[in-house]
Amino acid sequence: MQGTLPLTAGTELADAIFQAVITAGLAVFAIYLHRRQREPWLAWWAAAWGLYALRLVAIIAFLMTGRLVWLFAHQVATGWVALAILRAAMVFAGRTRWRRWYLALAAFPLLLALLAVNALDRFLLVALPMVVLISGVTIWTGVVFWRHARRTGSAGARFVAVAFVLWGLHHLDYPFLRARGAWVPWGYFLDVGFELAVGVGFALMVLSDTAARLAARTAELTRLQLRSTRAEEQTRRRLARDLHDETAQTLSAVKLEIGLLREGAEAGARERLDGLLALMDDGITGIRRVVADLRPAQLDDLGLASAIRSLATEVGDRSALEVTVDIDATLPRLDAERELGLFRAAQEAIANVIRHAEATRLVVRLRTVGDRIRLVVRDDGRGLAPDADLAAFEREGHLGLVGMRERIGGLGGTVRLDNTDGLTVTIDVPARSPG
Repeated sequence: MQGTLPLTAGTELADAIFQAVITAGLAVFAIYLHRRQREPWLAWWAAAWGLYALRLVAIIAFLMTGRLVWLFAHQVATGWVALAILRAAMVFAGRTRWRRWYLALAAFPLLLALLAVNALDRFLLVALPMVVLISGVTIWTGVVFWRHARRTGSAGARFVAVAFVLWGLHHLDYPFLRARGAWVPWGYFLDVGFELAVGVGFALMVLSDTAARLAARTAELTRLQLRSTRAEEQTRRRLARDLHDETAQTLSAVKLEIGLLREGAEAGARERLDGLLALMDDGITGIRRVVADLRPAQLDDLGLASAIRSLATEVGDRSALEVTVDIDATLPRLDAERELGLFRAAQEAIANVIRHAEATRLVVRLRTVGDRIRLVVRDDGRGLAPDADLAAFEREGHLGLVGMRERIGGLGGTVRLDNTDGLTVTIDVPARSPG
C-alpha cells in the first residue's frame, strides 16, 4: 500500500504547518470564549479544534517521515474530530444529556483506520469512509446553526452555518483532488479560510449574545430605577401631605392661640409673644417651602413649564442671582413621570448653582427639539477646574449627577456637561415613552 500513497512532502509540508498553527490558535480562542461565556458548546469546540490540530500534526509527521503509523494516527484523529464536532453541535442544539455508550464511538475511528491502513490497497477506499463521516458531520452542523439562525435571527449563526456547509462539501474533494496533489496548496488555504470563517462567526455570535444580555440587563435596571423613583416620589408625596396636613396645621393652630394670648397680654409680654409669632411664621414658611420641594403643587396642577418658571422665580427672589427663564410656548404636556424627572433635574441643577458656582447669572431654558424635550441650566460661575474630566466627574457622582443621570436615564434621556464659560447642564428626554 505504501507505494500507492499519493501524499508527498515539499510545499505541502509548509501548508500543513500553517494550517496547524491556525487551528491551534482557534482552539485557544474557543477556550478563551468558553471561559468568558461559560457556554458548554464552546468547550466542545475547543476540543474539536484541538483534535483537528493533532490530525494536522499527524499529517506533518507523515510527510516528514513517510511512516504509515502517522497515516494511521491521521485517520484516527479525523474520526475523533468528526465525533467532537458532532458532540459540539448536539450540545449547541440543546441535546446536552451524556450517554455512556457515546464512549464506544471513540473506538470506531480506530477500527476503521486499522482496516483502511492494513487491509485495503486502494487509496479511494482508504480515505472515503473518513471523508464521508467528517463531511456529513460538518454539513449537519451547518444545518444546526442555520436552524438556530432562523429561530433567533442571529447573523453570526447564519454566517457559521454557511461556512460549515461549504466546508463540508469541500471535504469531499479530498480523495479525488487534494490527496493526489492536485489541490495543493489551495485545498489547505480553503480549509484555513473556512476555519477562520467559523471562528469569526463564533465571535459574532458571542458578541451578539453579550449585547443581547447587556440590553436585557439595561432594560431591567431601567425598570428597577423607575420603580425606585416611583417609590421615592410616593414617599415624598406622603411626607409632603403629612407636613401640610399635620405639622403645618398644628403650627397654624399654635400661632392662632398665641395671637389670642397676645390680645389679652400686658405690654411686656406682647413683645415676647410677637417674637414667638414671628418664629411661628418662619416655621410655617419653612414647612411650606419643604412641602413645595417635596412635591410641588404647581407641577401637578399647571404642568412642567409653570413649575420650572415658579422655581426659577423663587430662586431669583431668594438669591442675588439674575435669573432668565426661556420656555417654549408650544411645549407639550408630558406624562407625569417625564415632567417630574425634568423638574427634579432642574431643581438639582439650580441648587448646584446656588451652592457651588459663585455665579451672578442663571439661565434656564426648556424647549422642544425634534421629538425630545431639552432642559438647559447655564450659569456664569467658576465652573469646574480647567483640567477636570467631565466623564469621571459624572461617574463619581459630584453635583448630584448620579441621581440625575439615573432618573433621566430611566426615562431614556441623557445628561451632558459643558465646562465653557461657567457650567452648562443639558438634559434631553424623549417627549414620549417608546412603544
